Amino acid sequence: MSTNNSATRGDAPGNLTIGEGVKVVGQLVVPGLAVINGTLQGELKADELLVGPKGSLSGQVRVRTADVHGTTHETLEASEFLCVRATGQVNGHARYGEIEIEKGGVIRGAISPVGETAPTPSNTPSAPLTLPGKPGTAPVTPTGPTDAAA
Repeated sequence: MSTNNSATRGDAPGNLTIGEGVKVVGQLVVPGLAVINGTLQGELKADELLVGPKGSLSGQVRVRTADVHGTTHETLEASEFLCVRATGQVNGHARYGEIEIEKGGVIRGAISPVGETAPTPSNTPSAPLTLPGKPGTAPVTPTGPTDAAA
């Protein structure tokens, strides 16, 4: 996404900008670009999403593309492309068409491609699975079915 045209600033028709210091609670449908530099709590459906470095988004989000410089919580679905920038944090469940995570970007929770079934308690092991590696490494909990006999 380019950062030098009016569409990216959110002032083009069909776009929305939530400015720094502004808090919005509710359900939003944005046909174009949603720029979040403040706080949004609720549901967002948009074509494109840009969460600025000080932006915070909590709730159910469905977009075509997402560019995360700030923080998201709960569910984020980017059907085509999800980019988590070096300052970005995605917490909860992220679903994506394609994904890019810059060095320093953080994802806490479950991630899965859009076409894949989300993990459920019935197909997620209850205990962590320790994979061979260096002594003292943290256990890994897989998000899909495992074959204990393997």
